[in-house]
Amino acid sequence: MALYDRIQSDLVQARRSRDELGLSTLSLLKSELVKASKETGAGELNDELVQRVARREVKKREEAIEVYRRAGREESAAREEAEMAVLRGYLPAAMSTDAVEAEVQAVIDELKPEGPKAFGAVMKAATARLAGRAEGSQIAAAARKLLGS
Repeated sequence: MALYDRIQSDLVQARRSRDELGLSTLSLLKSELVKASKETGAGELNDELVQRVARREVKKREEAIEVYRRAGREESAAREEAEMAVLRGYLPAAMSTDAVEAEVQAVIDELKPEGPKAFGAVMKAATARLAGRAEGSQIAAAARKLLGS
């Protein structure tokens, strides 16, 4: 089942079960997906677009949680965490640090980069290879560690 179809059916299920958190989170996600499909001109809501938008929404929640915690608003932070959990259900499982390092090492072995531009070349290739499976910060940390920079 395509991710967008799964979101649609989960939205209907949230309405039936009167799950306010799921309903509001999925409604927002669906609205962001429609908006993103119109912006890109793709017209088609494929799994890649769904994952990209869901990842962006998760990142927004992470930033909001940090702000709420600094302001002492634990209740708001807890709601954001609950929304983030719903959104993560539409993302593939995150890769372990060891798996990311192994992929980055494979990129380094292929490219055999040298000089000050090595990090940029490795990041470009590794980000393309790991698109959708690992975050940029995780890839960058592995690249820095393996390149010794």
